[in-house]
Amino acid sequence: MGTAAIQGALWGARPDDWVDNEIMCTPFYEALLDAAEVGSQTRLLDVGCGAGTALLLAAKRGATVSGLDASDGMLATARRQLPDVDLRQGDIEDLPYAAGSFDVVTAFNAIGFCDDQVGALREVRRVTAPGGRIGIVVWGDPARCEMRYLFGTLGPLLPPAATPPASSLTIDEAIAAAGLSVTRFGEVDTPLIFPDLATAVRIQSSSGPARLGAQHSSEHAMRQAIAEGFSSVRQADGTYRMDNVFRYLVATA
Repeated sequence: MGTAAIQGALWGARPDDWVDNEIMCTPFYEALLDAAEVGSQTRLLDVGCGAGTALLLAAKRGATVSGLDASDGMLATARRQLPDVDLRQGDIEDLPYAAGSFDVVTAFNAIGFCDDQVGALREVRRVTAPGGRIGIVVWGDPARCEMRYLFGTLGPLLPPAATPPASSLTIDEAIAAAGLSVTRFGEVDTPLIFPDLATAVRIQSSSGPARLGAQHSSEHAMRQAIAEGFSSVRQADGTYRMDNVFRYLVATA
Protein backbone atom coordinates (compact mmCIF):
# COMPACT_ATOMS: atom_id res chain seq x y z
CA MET A 1 0.00 0.00 0.00
CA GLY A 2 2.96 2.38 0.20
CA THR A 3 4.69 4.79 2.54
CA ALA A 4 3.31 6.75 5.47
CA ALA A 5 2.88 9.82 3.27
CA ILE A 6 0.72 7.86 0.81
CA GLN A 7 -1.24 6.17 3.59
CA GLY A 8 -1.82 9.46 5.35
CA ALA A 9 -3.46 11.02 2.32
CA LEU A 10 -5.65 7.98 1.65
CA TRP A 11 -6.89 7.41 5.19
CA GLY A 12 -7.33 11.12 5.85
CA ALA A 13 -9.84 11.70 3.07
CA ARG A 14 -12.97 11.03 5.18
CA PRO A 15 -11.93 10.41 8.79
CA ASP A 16 -15.30 11.29 10.35
CA ASP A 17 -16.91 8.39 8.46
CA TRP A 18 -14.13 6.02 9.57
CA VAL A 19 -14.92 6.67 13.24
CA ASP A 20 -18.08 4.61 12.79
CA ASN A 21 -15.96 1.65 11.69
CA GLU A 22 -13.60 2.06 14.64
CA ILE A 23 -16.50 1.89 17.07
CA MET A 24 -17.41 -1.53 15.67
CA CYS A 25 -13.84 -2.64 16.34
CA THR A 26 -14.32 -2.25 20.12
CA PRO A 27 -14.19 -6.03 20.77
CA PHE A 28 -10.62 -6.39 19.56
CA TYR A 29 -9.55 -3.09 21.12
CA GLU A 30 -10.77 -4.26 24.50
CA ALA A 31 -9.33 -7.77 24.07
CA LEU A 32 -5.84 -6.41 23.42
CA LEU A 33 -6.04 -3.81 26.18
CA ASP A 34 -6.98 -6.62 28.57
CA ALA A 35 -4.17 -8.88 27.34
CA ALA A 36 -1.61 -6.05 27.62
CA GLU A 37 -2.83 -5.29 31.16
CA VAL A 38 -3.57 -1.63 30.46
CA GLY A 39 -4.64 0.21 33.61
CA SER A 40 -4.33 3.36 35.64
CA GLN A 41 -0.52 3.32 35.81
CA THR A 42 0.04 2.62 32.12
CA ARG A 43 1.81 4.99 29.76
CA LEU A 44 0.38 3.90 26.41
CA LEU A 45 1.21 4.79 22.82
CA ASP A 46 -1.08 3.68 19.98
CA VAL A 47 0.70 3.72 16.61
CA GLY A 48 -1.64 4.08 13.66
CA CYS A 49 -4.15 5.50 16.12
CA GLY A 50 -6.61 6.66 13.45
CA ALA A 51 -9.52 8.65 14.83
CA GLY A 52 -8.56 7.75 18.41
CA THR A 53 -11.26 5.29 19.48
CA ALA A 54 -8.81 2.78 20.98
CA LEU A 55 -7.12 5.62 22.86
CA LEU A 56 -10.46 6.64 24.32
CA LEU A 57 -10.99 3.13 25.65
CA ALA A 58 -7.50 3.05 27.16
CA ALA A 59 -8.00 6.48 28.74
CA LYS A 60 -11.23 5.24 30.35
CA ARG A 61 -9.09 2.61 32.10
CA GLY A 62 -7.00 5.42 33.56
CA ALA A 63 -4.02 5.07 31.22
CA THR A 64 -1.98 8.09 30.15
CA VAL A 65 -2.33 7.88 26.37
CA SER A 66 -0.49 9.19 23.33
CA GLY A 67 -1.10 8.53 19.66
CA LEU A 68 0.67 8.64 16.32
CA ASP A 69 -0.83 8.40 12.86
CA ALA A 70 0.27 9.05 9.28
CA SER A 71 -2.89 11.04 8.54
CA ASP A 72 -3.41 14.65 9.54
CA GLY A 73 -7.10 14.18 8.74
CA MET A 74 -7.45 11.25 11.13
CA LEU A 75 -5.56 13.17 13.80
CA ALA A 76 -7.89 16.14 13.45
CA THR A 77 -10.80 13.85 14.27
CA ALA A 78 -8.84 12.22 17.10
CA ARG A 79 -8.09 15.64 18.60
CA ARG A 80 -11.80 16.41 18.76
CA GLN A 81 -12.29 13.19 20.72
CA LEU A 82 -9.14 13.64 22.85
CA PRO A 83 -8.39 17.38 23.05
CA ASP A 84 -5.77 17.12 25.81
CA VAL A 85 -3.82 14.12 24.48
CA ASP A 86 -0.39 14.17 22.80
CA LEU A 87 -1.24 13.20 19.21
CA ARG A 88 1.46 13.39 16.53
CA GLN A 89 1.69 12.92 12.80
CA GLY A 90 4.51 10.61 11.76
CA ASP A 91 5.84 7.29 10.52
CA ILE A 92 5.87 4.12 12.58
CA GLU A 93 9.28 3.33 11.10
CA ASP A 94 10.71 6.56 12.59
CA LEU A 95 8.87 7.27 15.84
CA PRO A 96 9.31 10.78 17.32
CA TYR A 97 9.71 9.59 20.93
CA ALA A 98 12.63 8.90 23.25
CA ALA A 99 13.70 5.35 23.99
CA GLY A 100 11.72 3.65 26.74
CA SER A 101 8.94 6.26 26.85
CA PHE A 102 5.96 3.88 27.14
CA ASP A 103 4.87 0.89 29.19
CA VAL A 104 2.61 -0.39 26.40
CA VAL A 105 2.65 0.28 22.66
CA THR A 106 -0.34 -0.92 20.62
CA ALA A 107 -0.81 -1.32 16.88
CA PHE A 108 -4.28 -2.20 15.65
CA ASN A 109 -4.07 -3.38 12.01
CA ALA A 110 -1.28 -0.85 11.46
CA ILE A 111 2.00 -2.75 11.07
CA GLY A 112 0.85 -4.38 7.83
CA PHE A 113 0.67 -0.97 6.15
CA CYS A 114 4.37 -0.30 6.82
CA ASP A 115 6.87 -0.81 3.99
CA ASP A 116 9.32 -2.30 6.49
CA GLN A 117 7.38 -4.26 9.10
CA VAL A 118 10.50 -5.43 10.93
CA GLY A 119 11.89 -1.90 11.04
CA ALA A 120 8.57 -0.62 12.37
CA LEU A 121 8.53 -3.25 15.12
CA ARG A 122 12.11 -2.41 16.06
CA GLU A 123 11.08 1.22 16.47
CA VAL A 124 8.12 0.15 18.59
CA ARG A 125 10.52 -1.95 20.68
CA ARG A 126 12.87 1.05 21.06
CA VAL A 127 10.21 3.31 22.58
CA THR A 128 8.88 0.59 24.90
CA ALA A 129 10.27 0.68 28.43
CA PRO A 130 12.18 -2.32 29.80
CA GLY A 131 9.63 -4.87 30.90
CA GLY A 132 6.97 -3.19 28.81
CA ARG A 133 4.53 -4.80 26.43
CA ILE A 134 3.84 -4.49 22.71
CA GLY A 135 0.30 -5.33 21.61
CA ILE A 136 -0.63 -6.09 18.01
CA VAL A 137 -3.91 -6.91 16.28
CA VAL A 138 -4.08 -8.43 12.79
CA TRP A 139 -6.71 -10.13 10.68
CA GLY A 140 -7.37 -13.75 11.53
CA ASP A 141 -7.85 -16.72 9.22
CA PRO A 142 -9.22 -15.32 5.91
CA ALA A 143 -11.65 -18.23 5.66
CA ARG A 144 -13.26 -16.98 8.90
CA CYS A 145 -13.37 -13.31 7.88
CA GLU A 146 -16.33 -12.29 5.75
CA MET A 147 -14.56 -9.06 4.85
CA ARG A 148 -12.91 -11.26 2.23
CA TYR A 149 -16.01 -10.69 0.11
CA LEU A 150 -15.34 -6.96 0.11
CA PHE A 151 -11.62 -7.41 -0.50
CA GLY A 152 -12.48 -9.64 -3.44
CA THR A 153 -14.69 -7.10 -5.20
CA LEU A 154 -12.52 -4.07 -4.37
CA GLY A 155 -9.19 -5.72 -5.21
CA PRO A 156 -9.49 -5.51 -9.01
CA LEU A 157 -9.88 -1.71 -8.77
CA LEU A 158 -6.53 -1.26 -7.02
CA PRO A 159 -3.36 -0.48 -8.99
CA PRO A 160 -0.69 -3.15 -9.33
CA ALA A 161 2.15 -2.71 -6.83
CA ALA A 162 4.78 -0.36 -8.24
CA THR A 163 7.54 -2.28 -6.44
CA PRO A 164 7.73 -5.61 -4.61
CA PRO A 165 6.75 -5.37 -0.94
CA ALA A 166 9.62 -4.58 1.42
CA SER A 167 8.82 -7.71 3.42
CA SER A 168 6.80 -10.83 2.71
CA LEU A 169 7.10 -12.01 6.32
CA THR A 170 4.07 -12.99 8.35
CA ILE A 171 3.46 -10.93 11.47
CA ASP A 172 4.83 -13.79 13.58
CA GLU A 173 8.04 -13.87 11.53
CA ALA A 174 8.35 -10.08 11.65
CA ILE A 175 7.92 -10.09 15.44
CA ALA A 176 10.70 -12.67 15.80
CA ALA A 177 12.98 -10.81 13.38
CA ALA A 178 12.53 -7.64 15.43
CA GLY A 179 13.85 -9.45 18.51
CA LEU A 180 10.49 -9.81 20.24
CA SER A 181 8.87 -12.80 21.89
CA VAL A 182 5.12 -13.39 22.02
CA THR A 183 3.93 -13.96 25.58
CA ARG A 184 0.15 -13.88 25.13
CA PHE A 185 -2.12 -14.37 22.15
CA GLY A 186 -5.69 -15.12 21.24
CA GLU A 187 -8.57 -14.53 18.88
CA VAL A 188 -11.63 -12.33 19.14
CA ASP A 189 -14.82 -12.26 17.09
CA THR A 190 -15.50 -8.78 15.74
CA PRO A 191 -18.56 -8.53 13.51
CA LEU A 192 -19.14 -5.42 11.43
CA ILE A 193 -22.87 -4.65 11.44
CA PHE A 194 -24.51 -1.94 9.34
CA PRO A 195 -28.18 -0.89 9.48
CA ASP A 196 -28.49 -0.67 5.69
CA LEU A 197 -26.44 -0.85 2.50
CA ALA A 198 -26.06 2.91 2.16
CA THR A 199 -24.41 3.09 5.59
CA ALA A 200 -22.14 0.14 4.79
CA VAL A 201 -20.98 1.78 1.57
CA ARG A 202 -20.50 5.17 3.23
CA ILE A 203 -18.31 3.80 6.00
CA GLN A 204 -16.29 1.32 3.98
CA SER A 205 -15.69 3.77 1.15
CA SER A 206 -13.72 5.91 3.62
CA SER A 207 -10.99 3.28 4.12
CA GLY A 208 -7.53 3.71 2.64
CA PRO A 209 -7.86 0.84 0.14
CA ALA A 210 -11.26 2.13 -1.00
CA ARG A 211 -9.87 5.63 -1.55
CA LEU A 212 -7.02 4.13 -3.56
CA GLY A 213 -9.53 2.18 -5.62
CA ALA A 214 -11.45 5.38 -6.34
CA GLN A 215 -8.26 7.13 -7.41
CA HIS A 216 -7.22 4.30 -9.71
CA SER A 217 -10.68 3.71 -11.21
CA SER A 218 -13.54 5.99 -10.16
CA GLU A 219 -15.66 6.84 -7.15
CA HIS A 220 -18.67 5.22 -8.81
CA ALA A 221 -16.84 1.98 -9.58
CA MET A 222 -15.46 1.81 -6.06
CA ARG A 223 -18.87 2.25 -4.47
CA GLN A 224 -20.41 -0.34 -6.78
CA ALA A 225 -17.67 -2.81 -5.85
CA ILE A 226 -18.31 -2.28 -2.14
CA ALA A 227 -22.06 -2.75 -2.62
CA GLU A 228 -21.36 -5.98 -4.51
CA GLY A 229 -19.09 -7.16 -1.70
CA PHE A 230 -21.92 -6.75 0.78
CA SER A 231 -24.52 -8.48 -1.38
CA SER A 232 -24.02 -11.90 0.21
CA VAL A 233 -24.24 -10.75 3.85
CA ARG A 234 -27.68 -9.13 3.89
CA GLN A 235 -29.68 -10.35 6.91
CA ALA A 236 -33.39 -11.11 7.05
CA ASP A 237 -34.06 -7.85 8.91
CA GLY A 238 -32.38 -5.77 6.20
CA THR A 239 -29.12 -5.18 8.07
CA TYR A 240 -25.72 -6.17 6.72
CA ARG A 241 -23.35 -8.20 8.88
CA MET A 242 -19.82 -9.39 8.19
CA ASP A 243 -18.46 -11.80 10.79
CA ASN A 244 -14.69 -11.64 11.26
CA VAL A 245 -12.01 -13.07 13.51
CA PHE A 246 -8.97 -11.06 14.57
CA ARG A 247 -5.74 -12.23 16.19
CA TYR A 248 -4.12 -10.35 19.05
CA LEU A 249 -0.58 -10.82 20.26
CA VAL A 250 1.35 -9.35 23.20
CA ALA A 251 5.14 -9.38 22.84
CA THR A 252 8.13 -8.33 24.92
CA ALA A 253 11.77 -7.73 24.10
